[in-house]
Amino acid sequence: GIFDNIRKTIHFLLSCNVSEVLVMLFATLFGLPLPLLPIHILWMNLVTDGFPALALAVDPKAPDLMQQPPRQTQARLLDGGRLWTIAGEGLMLAVIALSTFSYSLFVWQQPIEQARTVTFTVMVAAQLVHAFNCRSDRWSLFHVGVTTNHALIWAVVASLALQVGILTIPVLEPIFKVAPLPIEDWELMVAMGLLPLAIVEVVKWLRWRRRMKK
Repeated sequence: GIFDNIRKTIHFLLSCNVSEVLVMLFATLFGLPLPLLPIHILWMNLVTDGFPALALAVDPKAPDLMQQPPRQTQARLLDGGRLWTIAGEGLMLAVIALSTFSYSLFVWQQPIEQARTVTFTVMVAAQLVHAFNCRSDRWSLFHVGVTTNHALIWAVVASLALQVGILTIPVLEPIFKVAPLPIEDWELMVAMGLLPLAIVEVVKWLRWRRRMKK
């Protein structure tokens, strides 16, 4: 169980950091304005990544833990399959963030400061939601139990509260380089922030179907 929790924590941190790297890389390759500023990346790494990662380290044991075969003594913490999964999930989070940025900037034609604020918040929300995905790579979150890790719930609530705080407290706006957002931006952020959960749940269901066929 300890081994699994260490792996969950590393999985979560790496996939989130890969997404941040890919967002900046793709924006540069496609000639887009910078979707995130250094203060945004620093905030995500220090606050929104840190609390959920600590909570994953104390995640309850998997329901089928004792039905799994013994782990090989030479087994790697991150094997090739998991590294590909981490890369894929990082790409998923990056595409969600860049899609939000492009939609806000080019479709709604919002100012760059507003588009960055929306993208920044979507990345925070998507990463926090992704922490729940990382609780199991075999079982659906709803099978594991949404509320079985109280530490993770409080970590996500605290991180979201801090994020809402920097968006709504006027004195923090110049520090974090954020702009006031209309209601339609909040609706977009909620929808895109929840998207990682829906995508990963579909992937887990497809894997379960494939295992059942075998």
